[in-house]
Amino acid sequence: MFLKTERTEATQFMKEISIKETRATTRMGHLPIGGGALNASYTTADAIANICATAGNLGMVYGKDFIWSHTGWDDDDDDVITLLVKDEKYKTFLHLALNNSHKIKHTSAGNIKLIKEKQ
Repeated sequence: MFLKTERTEATQFMKEISIKETRATTRMGHLPIGGGALNASYTTADAIANICATAGNLGMVYGKDFIWSHTGWDDDDDDVITLLVKDEKYKTFLHLALNNSHKIKHTSAGNIKLIKEKQ
């Protein structure tokens, strides 16, 4: 189920980093309108997008310096996004740079409003 992280001549050992989903997004899991299965959880996808965009803004290249591995839970049963990173320093960079200063609001009509928080 998970990638085998064995060092060989053709591959490089990757380090696992887990980030709490709530550190990366405030988006609710579904729109407040009908939609059934098509109105699935947007929270995880939004968190992954924010984490990967932050990594890209730091100069990291997807598929070279990091990849998204999986989602899961931490010891507190909080949802986490797990990445595999090439270098231990990327773990520190991401934790320091990750910013969730935006708020995503949903209207009762299903519209989305992006609200920037005051710094």
